Parts: sequence; structure tokens; C-alpha cells
Amino acid sequence: MEELRGHHGTWRIDDETVRIRFESGRKVPTLLKSLGSCTVPLAAVREVDFDRGDRKHGWRLRLGLADGADPYAALGFPGRDSSTPLLLTGPHDTELVAEYLSEQIASSARYAGETLAGELDPRQVALGLVGKPPLQVRTAEGSASFDGARVRLQWDGWLASTAKEKEKARDYRLSEVLEAEWRPPVDVTEGHLRIVLRGVTLPGATELANDFFTLASHGTKGSEETLLMAATLNAHIRAADVPGEGPAALGAGAGPQADDGGGEAVFATIRELGRLHSEGLLTDEEFSAKKAQLLDRL
Repeated sequence: MEELRGHHGTWRIDDETVRIRFESGRKVPTLLKSLGSCTVPLAAVREVDFDRGDRKHGWRLRLGLADGADPYAALGFPGRDSSTPLLLTGPHDTELVAEYLSEQIASSARYAGETLAGELDPRQVALGLVGKPPLQVRTAEGSASFDGARVRLQWDGWLASTAKEKEKARDYRLSEVLEAEWRPPVDVTEGHLRIVLRGVTLPGATELANDFFTLASHGTKGSEETLLMAATLNAHIRAADVPGEGPAALGAGAGPQADDGGGEAVFATIRELGRLHSEGLLTDEEFSAKKAQLLDRL
């Protein structure tokens, strides 16, 4: 087994996988520390990008995966210079070793892809790159937790709005969730994790302070944590989404079957619809139609 040590972690490479373990030091990006470790099947690797860099910045090694296998890319992250589980950087004096191993990874990945028995399931690859339930992340507004079957947003942080402090928390079964959205903070704009439910489209709240489907992050505090949570939720949603069996097969109009015991999430959504209606963001007709649609799912 070959080993390559970088600034923030170590890659161990065998004939089938790249096993990645991250450091826990102060300078290690929060996303990597929170993740701890992950595994990449070589058969999922489609591109190996190595940059020699220079004496000041050192080398960079990044893996590009098959479509649908990178849960962070699906959220619009990362940019080229962003920290990601698939990027390893290291000092200039280990450049030759790193370049040699990047070539070995590329060669082994091609062979693994050519000799793979059956088809690669990108959903299973994505599960190896995200957090393992139970997972909890915190921001200045509160926390988000996931136990493998249920998602909970709780607003008990020092920056939680009065409206969210009064609401306290909301729970959703994973089978009720279509996807998790993630937005990074930009300048003075808050970032957020947002839960999107199946079968209902809600207009966005005018402010995150009044949006009970979001957990906001402020500046760098909580942004990488909510990114990890969004990627983890989406990976588990897709893994459970088996044609003919998973939540997507039930669809928005599947009637009582679609509830799967998640009635409390439906009622929480109806309460949110009522708030939007009272604020004039939904017409009487829109409110009645969406409410009836949700009640049909109970």
C-alpha cells in the first residue's frame, strides 16, 4: 500500500481504493476535521489533476469523480482553490513523490474502471464521502442533526431571530425531504442550509430570520459544517431513492402512501404556508390548493 502525506491529511492507496484520513490540527479546514476520513473507489475516479506549484505554495493533487459520485460538486462546491475531501496539498520538497503517486492513481483508476464487475453506483460512492449518522452541526443560529432517518433544525443559537426562537425546532423524516440546498456566505450575506420538501413548492421567505426551513451561517462560522450536512443528507436521500421502492417512486401525488409516518412534517409545512399567506406571499387560491395537496398526503 502506497502512502502520501499532505498538509491536511494522508492518502493510502491500494489496487482498489484511496483511503483518506484528515488531521485534526488548528489549521485544518473545518469540513475536513468534521469529516474525519473517507474512502474513494478507484473505479469512480475519472480524472487526476496534479499541479507542481512552486516552492512557496507546494503541489496540489485533486481527484475528479464519475457523474453523481461527488456530493459536494452537486451543491455547486468547490471552486478550484476550495478545500474538499478530494484535494490534497503538500510541501514543495515532496513534489516528486506526489507526482509519481498521482500517476499511479491515474493508472490504477483506469485499470479499475476497465475491470469493474457490473456498473458503478455513484450513490454508494457519494456515501463514502460524507458524514455518518448520527451527525450534528452547529452555527451561530442553532443546529442541524440527522440520525439516519430524521432531520432536525433547532434554533437556539445567540443569533437566532425572535421568530425562530419562538418556533424552537422542526423535525422532518428523510422520506419527506426532496433535497438539501446549501449557500455559502458572500460578503455580508448570510449562508444557509435549507430543507426542501417533496411535493410542495414554497416561495422563499423575504428574510432567513423568518424562513423555518433554514439554518443560517454567518461568515465562516458554520458554513463548512452546513455544507457537510447538506452533502450528507443528499447522499442518503439518493441512496434510498431506489426505483420502485424509494421516496421518489412515491412521488408528490402518491396519496396516503407518501406520508410514511411523516405527518408532523406535513403539518409544519401547512403552518409555514399559513404564515406566507398572512404575509401576502400566497393568494387565497394558492394557499387552499397547496394545503389540500398536503392534507391528501396524510
